[in-house]
Amino acid sequence: AAMALDNGLARTPPMGWLHWERFLCGTDCASDPRRCVSERLFAEMADRMAAEGWRDAGYEFICIDDCWMAPTRDERGRLRADPERFPGGIRRLADYVHSKGLKLGIYSDVGNKTCAGFPGSYNHYDLDAQTFASWGVDLLKFDGCNSGSLELLAEGYKRMSLALNRTGRSIVYSCEWPFYLRPVQQPNYTEIKQYCNQWRNFYDVYDSWNSIKGILDWTALHQDSIVKIAGPGGWNDPDMALVIGNFGLSWDQSVTQMAMWAIMAAPLFMSNDLRHISPEAKCLLQNKEVIAINQDPLGKQGYRILKNKNFELWERPLSGRAYAVAVLNQQEIGGPQNFTFSLTFLGNGLACNPACSVQQVLPASRDWGLYSWMSSLSAEVNPTGTVLLRV
Repeated sequence: AAMALDNGLARTPPMGWLHWERFLCGTDCASDPRRCVSERLFAEMADRMAAEGWRDAGYEFICIDDCWMAPTRDERGRLRADPERFPGGIRRLADYVHSKGLKLGIYSDVGNKTCAGFPGSYNHYDLDAQTFASWGVDLLKFDGCNSGSLELLAEGYKRMSLALNRTGRSIVYSCEWPFYLRPVQQPNYTEIKQYCNQWRNFYDVYDSWNSIKGILDWTALHQDSIVKIAGPGGWNDPDMALVIGNFGLSWDQSVTQMAMWAIMAAPLFMSNDLRHISPEAKCLLQNKEVIAINQDPLGKQGYRILKNKNFELWERPLSGRAYAVAVLNQQEIGGPQNFTFSLTFLGNGLACNPACSVQQVLPASRDWGLYSWMSSLSAEVNPTGTVLLRV
């Protein structure tokens, strides 16, 4: 495997909160202040993350996405925050977020404009990296709109990586590089991992089951090329946003997103309103057993090992010779279905040799007991739901 970006960061998949999917590009603070992309929004989320167990569960980044900027750079060519929505600037917000024991992420674009039309970083990579570092930024999400050509896209991602390292500040580098390459050419993941801590592969996640299902289908289809490259320091990002606690997913679909993002070793960045979240969604997102799977120090991404009609069986090797196993039911009609599989399927036959214990993690924690190598397991799974096991 290629060496990851050598900045010592992202040894496990990064975790946090970001404003894009839930808050999109809301800029009208006068009529809708609680949903506006503003200093207030991020400060309030930081307060909730520190006070309500999110930080303690492992969510450490508060991330600003597109639409934070003023429409133009300042007289010295530097990016600046919109002065009405961020009256204290990004430095003051970073200081506040840091005071809560959290880290601040920010957004820019490799091209001359962001996806929403704000100033991009093209021809300003060093200046922007220095600006972000001077503000105390801890993560950069670097988008790929308006880059002009694939050559300029690749050059921009490399130049920003080097520029961030030159600042001397530890800044996690989140790239969209392979997503913008894929319509034209196969990404060189070995090269990408040398520059990025995580990289987007697929479309923006939406608050819908079709979106979650599409990401899982794409990941399984391309697993031969993407799974092997993931590891400490560099991660595949299926789109990191967890939309649990919003409007589009049923409970079973929420369980599926949480379980499968853990199996995929995906960065976990919630995009929801932590000021208004149900106790059930909060409990799921803070589930320590699932987070432990996602954050497993071995750093291997999981993969699909079996597809049988509407059922899929996924596994992820974990430290201590353990495996995370997901039984996913893609059927969208009817009621719960049973799926039975032999333990010899797992770990090339080694996961349960000569015996193993099985613990159910989701939808609820339950001890399944001890099994021998030749045993079979039977899981009852709701439509669009997942049973997550630790073997």
